Amino acid sequence: MLAELEVLPVGTGTASLSVHLARVAKLIDSSGLDYRVGPMGTVVEGDWDAIMALAAKCRAAALEIADRVILSIRIDDRKDKSGPRMEQKVRALEAAAGLTFKR
Repeated sequence: MLAELEVLPVGTGTASLSVHLARVAKLIDSSGLDYRVGPMGTVVEGDWDAIMALAAKCRAAALEIADRVILSIRIDDRKDKSGPRMEQKVRALEAAAGLTFKR
């Protein structure tokens, strides 16, 4: 299963969110799940329980720095595919487009 997590602490002012999201990023890094950080969210790969447990931890950490948190989770779950899919999906798109994308 792939899941994109987007954590948005609300009410932290106009400064960069990276200062506030550093703790969330450390939780993701220490989770043991494979992940890729993007400019507007992080994609993690794992099973349902591990991803939901991580999402709950990220939410709790964000609520420690803000009174309101918006947590968006977008999931891609397939029964017909196994193994690591994060890189497979990118390679398949590159092959179809005949391009190598920036990473």
